[in-house]
Amino acid sequence: MNFSVLPLVVLESVPMPNLADIAGFLNLVLDLDSFPAEERNVIYASSARSIRRLGFALEPWSTLPSWLEHEELDAIFLHRHNNLDRDELPQGRGVLACGLPFDERLTLGFVPRLADILGLRARSPMGDRNSRPIGMIGELPKMQTVSQWKRVLTDMYGGIDDTWSFGNDEIIRIAIANTITPALVQEAANRDVQAFITPQLREQAQSNCKTATMTAFGVGQKRVELWGLRALSGMIRERWSGVRTAIFEDRGQ
Repeated sequence: MNFSVLPLVVLESVPMPNLADIAGFLNLVLDLDSFPAEERNVIYASSARSIRRLGFALEPWSTLPSWLEHEELDAIFLHRHNNLDRDELPQGRGVLACGLPFDERLTLGFVPRLADILGLRARSPMGDRNSRPIGMIGELPKMQTVSQWKRVLTDMYGGIDDTWSFGNDEIIRIAIANTITPALVQEAANRDVQAFITPQLREQAQSNCKTATMTAFGVGQKRVELWGLRALSGMIRERWSGVRTAIFEDRGQ
């Protein structure tokens, strides 16, 4: 009886990034070069480890060191790091931290990944802050009602804090920004927008929305930040197939 012998296939180990590799990726996806110099250095605590497991959290908390060890994390990304005591970290763990660029590029603002998920067409920047767009305007694939759009936002963010609705129930063009001001509402109205999405609704812009018969949704600051963490975690996994991630989402912290 004859047997055919298959060649032995040796699987190569998947290369793992280091902290500098991930920092370089953040520079790309958050467009760090367009921000002030003090916002560009995202490595807060250096590490020589290869990054096999990366954690994500909005800010430090009392049991962060034990969480790093329990999850066997090599490094963590923090949105806010001001209260972090580096001396309490387990030895060799790295820390990446990013404030303003994360807010502007991964919460609500000029956020291409968010536009992709919503299927926004004819996207264009809105507003300006030091030559950077504050937000974006785009068209939905098809007309939606206020209640339909509210369901979309609730599904994405886990809830909505507040809604202003002033009579226009059909939505096709939306504005997304990380703040709402009379000037931004006016710009959106001039560009035929029916709905404005922002973290927090501010009373100073309410009369402008009413005049423009524009619906406004306040999603909640913490909700949009947690969405940004989840989005960034997914981008890291898409970039490096071997990296595993863990997100600390204690909504009561």
